[in-house]
Amino acid sequence: MKARLLFIIIITQVLFYSLLQAEQAWVEAARNKLLKEELTLARANASYFIFNLHQKNIQIKARGMVLREWKVEGLRSWGNPAPLKIISLQKKSALFAPKRKKIKPGENQFSDTFELNILELKDMPSAFILSMSDGLSIYVRPGSGNFFSRLVSLGRSIKWYSWLPLKNLWFQVRKRPFACLDLRLSIPDEAKALYWAIGEGFKGIIFPAFKP
Repeated sequence: MKARLLFIIIITQVLFYSLLQAEQAWVEAARNKLLKEELTLARANASYFIFNLHQKNIQIKARGMVLREWKVEGLRSWGNPAPLKIISLQKKSALFAPKRKKIKPGENQFSDTFELNILELKDMPSAFILSMSDGLSIYVRPGSGNFFSRLVSLGRSIKWYSWLPLKNLWFQVRKRPFACLDLRLSIPDEAKALYWAIGEGFKGIIFPAFKP
């Protein structure tokens, strides 16, 4: 009995260390690929983004230097792993997207009643969707704070566990790629700053969280 138990313990340890070494080898290979892709970005773009899901942070960088960083407090995903290659932001969408005031031709911009409409950080949404190339969608939301943010978070969770699984299944049946990420930042201002910093057409890389 003791010999059998000892055998099971040894086999379990061997399997554990084998899986650990395989995971470490994959992470090292992925990091090397990330460095190669980032070098290409740094040479061709003034600034770019890195969503490092493995380390749970988001960075805006320029020539390898970190300009701004956000910590990801919560992460979940549906569908295929994000591709480890250069992608671009196709569209930003939000329930209450910021809008600039349209200036009508002939309007007196120098009158006492004219006010220049300048969008500030406080005008940015704290919950939004980043639609990337290759069909990747990234849902960004802040941690639960006030009543409205908790309501938005609840709505996202209902959609996440009801509609998105069905969408994922439908894409699999049609053999089409489907990838969706849900990222939770700490506070609303952090999410607003990310919306402000990343613009449509911005290029970057998504570093995956786990081995695909």
